[in-house]
Amino acid sequence: MANKKAGKGHRKPQSARKNQTNGSKTLLERMQMSRKVDNVKKGSKSAKEVGLRVVAGRLVSANDVGVLLREAAARTTPVHKNLKKGVKRNEKNGLNSGAGKRLETKLQRRETARNRERAHVQPYGKDLYLTVNTSSEVRFLRLRNLPLGSDSLSLTQAVEKIAGVAVQKTSVVDLPSGSVTAELWLQSSDDRALVEAQKRLDRANVNNRVISAEIVSS
Repeated sequence: MANKKAGKGHRKPQSARKNQTNGSKTLLERMQMSRKVDNVKKGSKSAKEVGLRVVAGRLVSANDVGVLLREAAARTTPVHKNLKKGVKRNEKNGLNSGAGKRLETKLQRRETARNRERAHVQPYGKDLYLTVNTSSEVRFLRLRNLPLGSDSLSLTQAVEKIAGVAVQKTSVVDLPSGSVTAELWLQSSDDRALVEAQKRLDRANVNNRVISAEIVSS
């Protein structure tokens, strides 16, 4: 009888083990499982909150810092390049700063000065003398109403000093009226020297006499 009781006593732990494995879980296991479920829920909620973005045709996470930085660089770089190109073009055209306006003003002043110099050098109007005759006539300077006793050498030196051109030939004639007429041929063939001498000698005062000067052709 004792052996039978002992056998029955050993069967009870086996049934308890079966109930423990096939029955409900312990409190600690249930707490661990609830924590895992909470973590999964939190993870899915944060993923929804973060969201997704399309960058360069690719679907990426919105909290990817590297992707966001590359996207920002791609947006700003073309703008800076265009600005630099625009500034360079404006600098070449002289339209971006006051330097272009100053350069334009300087060029206008130079052009105006050149026009004035040309107008000053080239005679016009009454100061312009043209020769359209093809004949070989000789032009010389005639001085009237010179005082008696005028020396041809002194007269030649005075005219050369005034005209700046050597006198090639001189003719002095005493008139019965008590005056002297002189004719002078300049060595230069340029009519400007002859015209300049005529202007300066005409109505000049020589020994208290007002003389006249004219250009004559022979």
